Amino acid sequence: MNADRTFSQSGNTINKILFVDDYWIDTLENLQRTLHQPKKYSNYPVLAGSYPWENNMVQTRQGPQWIDEERIWKIWYNAAGKLGPKGSGGVEEYNFGMAICLATSRDLINWEKPFTRTISYYGSKENNIVLNGLISGPIYDRNEPVADRRYKAMLNQYKNGVMSWHPIFSSDGVHWSNPVEEGVKASDETQLLYDEISKEYRFYCKGFLPGKIREKLIDGRPIQPNNHRCVYLSTSKDFIKWTIPELVFHADELDQKIGAKRNVSAKADSNRLYPTAQYDNPNQYYTDIYSMAVFNYEGMYIGMPCMFDQTGSLRNNSAGLLYPELATSRDGYKWNRAGNRDIFLSLGSKEDFDGGNILMAAHPIIKDEQVWFYYLGQPETHDGGISRLSRVNGGIGLSKLRLDGFISIDAGNKPGLLITKAIDFTGDNIWLNLDATGGEVLVELLDAKNFKLLKGFSFENCIPVSSDTVATKVHWQNQRGLQSIKGKKIVFRIKMSNAKLYSIHVK
Repeated sequence: MNADRTFSQSGNTINKILFVDDYWIDTLENLQRTLHQPKKYSNYPVLAGSYPWENNMVQTRQGPQWIDEERIWKIWYNAAGKLGPKGSGGVEEYNFGMAICLATSRDLINWEKPFTRTISYYGSKENNIVLNGLISGPIYDRNEPVADRRYKAMLNQYKNGVMSWHPIFSSDGVHWSNPVEEGVKASDETQLLYDEISKEYRFYCKGFLPGKIREKLIDGRPIQPNNHRCVYLSTSKDFIKWTIPELVFHADELDQKIGAKRNVSAKADSNRLYPTAQYDNPNQYYTDIYSMAVFNYEGMYIGMPCMFDQTGSLRNNSAGLLYPELATSRDGYKWNRAGNRDIFLSLGSKEDFDGGNILMAAHPIIKDEQVWFYYLGQPETHDGGISRLSRVNGGIGLSKLRLDGFISIDAGNKPGLLITKAIDFTGDNIWLNLDATGGEVLVELLDAKNFKLLKGFSFENCIPVSSDTVATKVHWQNQRGLQSIKGKKIVFRIKMSNAKLYSIHVK
C-alpha cells in the first residue's frame, strides 16, 4: 500500500468502483448489499483529557493530518476544563468555554501534547492550548503558496445573538491570524474540507429546517418548534469569500420511524445509557441531523450524518442519543442514504467512554489496507440527565474499516449475478477487493456497444477467485494481458457464490 494519507489532502485520479450506491450497478440478481461497521480499536479513547484545562471535555470533528515538512501527524481538538471565577483566566472566559489544543503522533495511536506556550491558562502558558474558542478545522493546505496561509480554519464568533464563522490562517498551526471580518452565518456544528473534486473549500454546517419541511416531519405531534437541525453547505474558492449556505441534507419521515424504534430499543436495554424518565416522552420522539462529516473517497463524497434521536420533554429538543449513519453523493449537494440507514458505528455500553454519543470526524486515513476513522465518544447522553462524570468526559476514539469496506455485494450458496453499467476501460489490469473464502467469483467482459461477450473473457475462461484480499488480479486462460480491450467501453458481468465483493479497480 501507499504511505498513509488523508483523503482531504490527496486526489484520487484513478477511481475504484464501489457499491455504496447504484451509480455503477445495472443489475443485481440473488445478491444483497451489506453495510459494514468499522471495528473499534479499543474500549478506551486514544486521546483523552490529562490536564486541568481539558479534564471536563476532549472532542474533535476533524481527524489527524500529516505534516510533510515535520514528518509527524497532528490533531487539533476542542477542550474544556476547570472553571474559575470571572477574570481568573480560566476556560470559562473563552468563547463557548472551550480551548483549542494540539497533539502530535508518530503512529496515530500514541499521542503527545507539546506545550506551545501560546495561550495563558490561569496565569501560565505551560500548556498545549493554541486558540481560544471553537473552530472548524484546521486543514493543512500543502498546495498553498503563501506560507502564512498554509493552515486554514474557521473561528466561531457570537455577537448580538448571531453565530457566525470567520476564516483564520496560520503558518504553523499554533500562531493564528485575526479572523476575517466577513463570515458565514451558521450554528455550532461544522465540518471543513478542501474538496479535491470541485477544487474548492467546502464548509458543511448546522442550520435549521424551513417551516414547510419542519411541519411535514412534525406531522401534528407536540414537538417544539425550534432546533430542527439539518446540514447546509457554503463554498469558497479562496477561503475568504464564502457563498450563502444552502440546505443539502435533512431528516425525513422514515427517519422519524427509525429514530423512535431506536429510542424504544435503547430504553429497554439495561446495558445502554438513556435519558432519565423526566426527559423521556414518546409523543415527542423526533429525529434530526446533528452534523455530518464529509470526505472525498474515490471520486465521490461520503458523508457520516450524525442522527440525533431526541427523547422529548426538554427545551430546544436537546435530550437524546447521537448515532452516525452513512450517506453518499456524486456532487456533495444531492445525497443518497446508504446501508439501509443502519448505524455505521454503534454506541458502546453504559460503561464505555462512547456509550452516550458518537460523532465521526472528517479526514479518515488509509493505513495498513484499512480506513482509520477517528470519532468523538461521550459517556453521557445529549443532555437528558445521564452522564459518567466521575471520569474524563469522553475522548477521541479510533475505529478501523477494511479498505473500500463500506458496503459489500454478497452472495450465498445460490450463485448471484452482478452486471455493471458501461465503463471506459483505461487501465492494464482488473483488481478485486473481495472475500471469497469458501466460495468463488468469476468475471466476464462484454462490449458495451452491443452487449456481446468479448472473445477470451468469458466465465469459462476466467480463473476462479477464492481468496480474501483487498487486491487480487483477475486472470483469464490464454490471455497474457488486457491490451486488446484498452480504450473500449466495457461491461463487467460477475458471477458470485459464498462471497463478498467490496470494489473493482481498473489500473
